[in-house]
Amino acid sequence: MADRTFPILYPARPPADAPRSIPWSLVAPHRAQAQINHGQTLERLAERGGLAPCELLAVLEDRPHRRMHLEDAIRQVRAMIEAFELGAASVRGIADRIEATDA
Repeated sequence: MADRTFPILYPARPPADAPRSIPWSLVAPHRAQAQINHGQTLERLAERGGLAPCELLAVLEDRPHRRMHLEDAIRQVRAMIEAFELGAASVRGIADRIEATDA
């Protein structure tokens, strides 16, 4: 059976290459940040359609939400998914490397 997934919510039709969901096991360790940022459980957020890429990125990075360009958020979420699927280092370490290249 495939890993459970968490949906990614887009304001309009997502770009063709944009991820539509992420592995649940990638977001699950950050459930406390989802509760802090959104006042809801991951399960409830998933029932309601998920999180926008910039909201999801904030949860994955264990930080408050801040607005950002949709394309940047999609790129960073995609990089986290790819690294996770390849079994790379912790998400936090990946996020730090992504931020360092964006600076």
